[in-house]
Amino acid sequence: MPSTSSPWQKPSRFKEHLSISPSDNFDIEQSRFSPDSVHLHPLRTASLTLAGTPQSLKTARDIPEDVESLRSHGSSSNAQRQTIRDRFTKIFFDVRTLDDRSNNQDSDLVSVRPMSPWAPLNVDKKEKSPLPTSYPAPCYLPPQKKQKKKRFRWCTILLILIILALLGNLAFLNVRVVELTKIIHGNGSSTPTPTSSNSSINAVQQCASEFTINAPSNPSAYPCSTCLPILANVTNNSVAANAVQFCGLLAILESTSTTGQTALSNGRWGKDLNVCAWSGVSCSSSGLVTSLQLTFPAVPALIPTEISAFPQLQTLQVIGDGNYPAGVLPDSFRNLTSLTTLHLESTAITTIPNDLFSLLTKVTDLTLIANGQFVGDLTSITNLALQTLIIRNQRLTNPINSLAGSQSLQNSLLVLDLSSNSISGSIPASISSLASLTQLHLDNNNLSQAVPGAFPGALQSLTISNNTNLSGTMPSALCSSTSLKECNLTGTSLNKTSGCGVCQF
Repeated sequence: MPSTSSPWQKPSRFKEHLSISPSDNFDIEQSRFSPDSVHLHPLRTASLTLAGTPQSLKTARDIPEDVESLRSHGSSSNAQRQTIRDRFTKIFFDVRTLDDRSNNQDSDLVSVRPMSPWAPLNVDKKEKSPLPTSYPAPCYLPPQKKQKKKRFRWCTILLILIILALLGNLAFLNVRVVELTKIIHGNGSSTPTPTSSNSSINAVQQCASEFTINAPSNPSAYPCSTCLPILANVTNNSVAANAVQFCGLLAILESTSTTGQTALSNGRWGKDLNVCAWSGVSCSSSGLVTSLQLTFPAVPALIPTEISAFPQLQTLQVIGDGNYPAGVLPDSFRNLTSLTTLHLESTAITTIPNDLFSLLTKVTDLTLIANGQFVGDLTSITNLALQTLIIRNQRLTNPINSLAGSQSLQNSLLVLDLSSNSISGSIPASISSLASLTQLHLDNNNLSQAVPGAFPGALQSLTISNNTNLSGTMPSALCSSTSLKECNLTGTSLNKTSGCGVCQF
C-alpha cells in the first residue's frame, strides 16, 4: 500500500535555522553569488545534460548589451558589477544544486538496472601446506633444502673433526721426536759423554722411534736382538725402559715350549706393549716391572740372559715341572739388585753362582723347593738379613751351624724351614742364638743325638717329626713356654714328658 505521507526531503546544508534576520537599519550588500544576482557581464548560455535531463546555462550573449538596463535591477552599484569569477560561481552553484532539484522530479531519477548474479566460485581444493609455495616466508625452507643444509652441516663437523685428529696426531709425533732426541741425555739434564758418537745416538733414536711408532701395531716385529743391547745402558728415560723390559719378557716367551707359548699368549704376552697387563706380571705406578710369576707350562726352557732387563724387579717366582727350567742361572742374574723375594720350585736348575747373594743384598725371602738337580752350598746367604728361609727337598749338607752362627740372621730370621733335605747330624746348641725365630721346621731329615738344652725364646711353632734317631728330653723351658703354639715331635725317639705343654710325641 502506497504511503500518503510526503516524500522525504534531504535537509539543506545551509543551516537556515541558524541564520539571523538582520535589522532594517543595517546597510546590507546584495549577494553576487545567488541566482538572482545582477551580473555586469553578459553570460553565455550553454547546454548541460546531467542525469538524463538537459539543463541550460545562460551565457553572456543572452544578456542584453544595454548596461543601463542591467543596472536598474540592482540598487547598489557594487552589486551590479560582474567578473569572470561570477560566471564560474554560477556554473558551480547550478551543478551542486542539481541533486536537490532532482529529488523532486521522478523523471530525473536514473533507473538502476539490476545486476546479474555472480557466477559461483569454483575454488580448487589444494593440499594444505605450512606456507604458500609461491610466496615463502623469509625463514621457511622446503624439506629438500632443509635436508641438504643439515647434510652440509654434518659434513662440515666431520671435516673439522678429521682436521683436529690430524693436527693432534702431528703434535703427538712432534712430541715423540723431541723426546727421542733427549733419550741419550736422560731427562735432558745431562750432556753426552765424550765417548758418545753420532752413530750411537742415531742407533738409540732409531730403536726408540721404532718402539714408539711401529711396535704398537706389530709388537713381535720389534728388533729386540738389535735394540736391547743399545737401550740397556740408557737411563732415566721411560721409552728406553719400556722397550728394554718388553724385550726381556719377549725373550722369556720365545724360550718356552709350544705349550708354554700358547699359555702365555692366552695371557696377552706379546699381544701389545702394555706388559703390565700380561699375566703373571706386576708393575709399579711408573710402569716398571716389579713382580714376575711363572708357572708351568708357562716357564722358559732356560732362564734367559735377558732376565737382567728388569732392574726394578722385586719378586721372582718360577715353578716348573722338575725338568724345566733347566741349566744354570745366568751371570746376568746378578743385575737384579732390587730383588727381595726369590722363589725357585721344581726346576732343573743345577747351579747358583757362589757370589750371587753377596750381590743381591736386598733379598729377605728365599725359597728353594724340590730343585733336584741343584748342587752346591748356600754359604753366601749367611750375609743376608733374611726373614724367611725355606729350603725343602734339596740335597744339602747340614747348614744349621753356619746359619745359626750368622750375625745378620740372628736378629732378622723369623722362619727357618729345612724339611726333607736328608740333613744328618745333630741340632746344634747355637740354634738358640736365633733370637727372632718364630718358626722352626726340621721334619723328615736324618737328625740324631739329643736335642739341645735351649731353643729360641720367641719360638711359636716347632716341628721335628720323622727324625727317628733323635733322642733325649725336651728342655723344660720350652715345654713351659707360653709363646709356643705348635709342637710336633712325632716319629722321634724323644722321651715323652707329660708336662710339656702343647707338644705331641
